[in-house]
This record gives sequence, C-alpha cells and structure tokens, in this order.
Amino acid sequence: MTDAQDRSRIVLNAGQQAILQWIVEGCPPGVYPDDDFSHRVSARALETRGLIDISGHGKSWRATPTERGRRWPEATDEDRREREPLTRPAQRVVTQQGAIEVESGALGRAMRRMPRPGRTPKKTPVKQVNKQETYMRYKVVVTRVQVAEKWVRATDEEDAARKVQEEFAKPYAYFGNWETKASEVEIIEAERTTVIHPSKLSESGPMLLSLKDAAAALGIPYSALYELTNRGDIEYTKMGSRKYIQRESLMSFIATNTHRGYSPS
Repeated sequence: MTDAQDRSRIVLNAGQQAILQWIVEGCPPGVYPDDDFSHRVSARALETRGLIDISGHGKSWRATPTERGRRWPEATDEDRREREPLTRPAQRVVTQQGAIEVESGALGRAMRRMPRPGRTPKKTPVKQVNKQETYMRYKVVVTRVQVAEKWVRATDEEDAARKVQEEFAKPYAYFGNWETKASEVEIIEAERTTVIHPSKLSESGPMLLSLKDAAAALGIPYSALYELTNRGDIEYTKMGSRKYIQRESLMSFIATNTHRGYSPS
C-alpha cells in the first residue's frame, strides 16, 4: 500500500486541523474565547466532511469526533472504498489485431466499439457547431453565526425559550437586531456551463428582421416576441402573412423598457 493510500482523501487547512485536534482532545476550555464563534463555523465544515458530530446550541453546543475524525489524516476503510473506483487496474482485452488495455468501467463500451472481422469501421459523422463561451459554475455553502439580544416577557426561562421558538416558526419572523459573529464560505461542487450570447444587431445588416432573427437578437424566445407584437408593445411590418421588425424598432423597444433601480411595474 502506497503513502497516498494510507492517507485520508479529505484535505483540511491549518485552522481546520487545529479545531479537529481540539475536538479530538475533548474540547478543553480556554483554547477558544467564549464570545468568539469562528471555531464553531469551521466545525460545521468538519461536520459536512464526516469528521465530527455537532449537537446543541449556545452553551449546550457540543462537538464529538467520528471514527474518521479520530483517525485523520490516516485513511479509513471508507476512504479506501471511495478511492477504489479510481485505482481499479485496467483489464486486458484480446482481439485479432492484438491486445489492448481498457479501464474496467469502460470494458463493455470498448467491446461494443470494436469492428467485426472483415468489416470496415463506420465513420462517425462530425457536426460543426458554433464555439460558445464557457464558464465554471460553483455551488457554495455559506455558514454564518449570528447573535441577537431581545427582552422577552415570560413567566420563567422555559416560557421565554418557548416564545422565542414560536417567533422563529413564523414566516419572516423578526427577532431584534442580528449581528454576524463569524462566517465561512466553502466550495462543494463545480460544473462547466456554456453561455450563449444574443446575436448583435449589425448596422450594415438588413433593415427588416424576421421574428425568429429578431428574437435571437434580443435573446428571448420566439413565442415571447410573438406575444409582444400581438399586444402592440413592439412595432412590426407585415408582408403577406409574415411579420418583420425594423432594427430601429428593436433598439427603441430596448431603450423604452430599460430601467434603473426599483420599478413598481
């Protein structure tokens, strides 16, 4: 077993490592100030990784390490199971042309793609597409600790806590002035996305645009532009049974419907 297989696949920064060690040691007092909640925010990130369990709030807040957290950075059986699909050895496939190696997960697909003996492989048609601009989209988890103080009229402490919980259960509940004590931002997922920009209106282009081309220039669906013409919100020129829109009408429509700030409509 290599060194990489002996280590956990979870990566922690220096601050998270210190908090994990503190929790493994039983959360001894005096390490973190009582009025500082930043370590609790980082502890939430450790919980999402399966290294600790958190219970309670306020003075009853508790954090206990899991088996994975106690053994970190040593790899556990769970780490090895998650790493197994990535390290599975390639399998050998024998054909008439010789021996090739394919990944075990792609074995069936590779066998289906192999040409039969005496048969010319069929060429896959290649479709030409317009190159678009590609961006990354990230899923972000924000953990924030907020504190608020408010006087509550009640018969005892349990009654006061009950009234506060009832207040939180209401939609758009208001409870004093909140103050953010600590926050942490964590990127948990990323995916590639393609942005298709709307067509630009060329000054040297045709004077009239079909509804399809005009919708593409505005970056809106054809049905939406068709509805705008039916309501009279945008001017059009009719030739036979087809509608056309002037480039100047598109620019006028954009200028008229461009607003800044809050619009009650």
